[in-house]
Amino acid sequence: MRLSFPITFTLLLFLLFSCKEDQDNVAPTIVILDPVENTEYEVLSQVVVRANVSDNEVVETVQVSLISDDTKNKVLPSSDFQVGQKEYALDFAFNLSDSLLPTGRYYFRIEAFDGENRISSFRYINIRGVNTQKTGVFVTCENGSTADLYFDRNQFSFQQIYSFGKLFQGSVFNRFNQQFWFLPRNDNEIEMYDPNRDAVTFRKSFNSNFPNAFQTIKKDERDVRFTVRDIGVRGFNQNQNENYAYLTPSTKKVESLGIGEEYDVVEEVDLNGSNRLLRVLDNNSGQSLISRTIFDDVVDLQFITNEDVLVLCNTPQGGKGMLFNAVTSVLQTNIFTCDSIREVVRTNVGDFIISTKSAIETYRPSISNLATYLNIGEAVLAYDVINNQIYVGSGTQLQVYDFRQVSPFQSTTLPNKIVGINVKLNQF
Repeated sequence: MRLSFPITFTLLLFLLFSCKEDQDNVAPTIVILDPVENTEYEVLSQVVVRANVSDNEVVETVQVSLISDDTKNKVLPSSDFQVGQKEYALDFAFNLSDSLLPTGRYYFRIEAFDGENRISSFRYINIRGVNTQKTGVFVTCENGSTADLYFDRNQFSFQQIYSFGKLFQGSVFNRFNQQFWFLPRNDNEIEMYDPNRDAVTFRKSFNSNFPNAFQTIKKDERDVRFTVRDIGVRGFNQNQNENYAYLTPSTKKVESLGIGEEYDVVEEVDLNGSNRLLRVLDNNSGQSLISRTIFDDVVDLQFITNEDVLVLCNTPQGGKGMLFNAVTSVLQTNIFTCDSIREVVRTNVGDFIISTKSAIETYRPSISNLATYLNIGEAVLAYDVINNQIYVGSGTQLQVYDFRQVSPFQSTTLPNKIVGINVKLNQF
């Protein structure tokens, strides 16, 4: 019996060292052959990506991603390759398929995984995009029980071009196919107005009304997505084909929506209004990923990065901002407080402009700073990304500001109360 302990201990040591010997600590190697560093490509062209990938055991997978050097976000879907061998010659054409990619510096990230170790290698390129121009501004006004659409062709002279015959809930302009999408209040039919044909050319009805929340329809420059109260989230592509769907549980309704590069986030509420949560969805398929309980009424959801979401809420005490991570579901509460929030727009420098009950505020995430910008309450907002200008609607008055300037350089009066503003950009 005295020999049993030494024998057992020796056996454990043998197994321990055997496991260490079996562990693979050697990462794969990647040698990028093409593209040549800093080569310039035009948007919509192809980039041949070639690399030699090897491992001492086996290369399981290789992934290629194109990332903006400015935002550090992926700009197109990644390409994945199942390998299953020690040496792999990567050779394929990566399509710069997004016509809206801006001119700038980008890099390919080639990532190899051997089952235990992951390694990445990088190659920079330059992309020459299509010049973007502002071609006009849409303003929606409520006239009794109808919503009238006005348009300005960069002359700051607004002419009525259409009347929807319904109250306004929300709208977006989709640059990719030059379509104006209108979401009515207390209704179940979305409409698409084609400015070139001067007519509504598409309508779609649902078996549930749209929620009466502020930010329930959004775009990602190619597709339009919106929430339907008792159904979930729906999306249409440039051909008006439904290409995105999330079905909410029958015990819940959906309200606010945020669209990101990889994830979408939607606010779900119990039908009796007692429980709320934030649900993260896959940006491509609408598949539910994770969720997190929240206790306040969400006004809007705005992505700051690929993962971090600015959550803007209203409470009985006023408005507030929170930070939600779409990957970890961590929620940081009370990063700022303000008056009750009406709507939010994001600038091209990453600042957020927030319309509240009493003023227009600006929030800068990099320093977590909230400051009063303009003393205009309950304003309707739009942002011109080309000229860095803010359109502010208050009652029937429309004013235009250079961002961070406190005096408008243009001002006009519309016939009725302004409820929506959308900046029109050229297609190509």
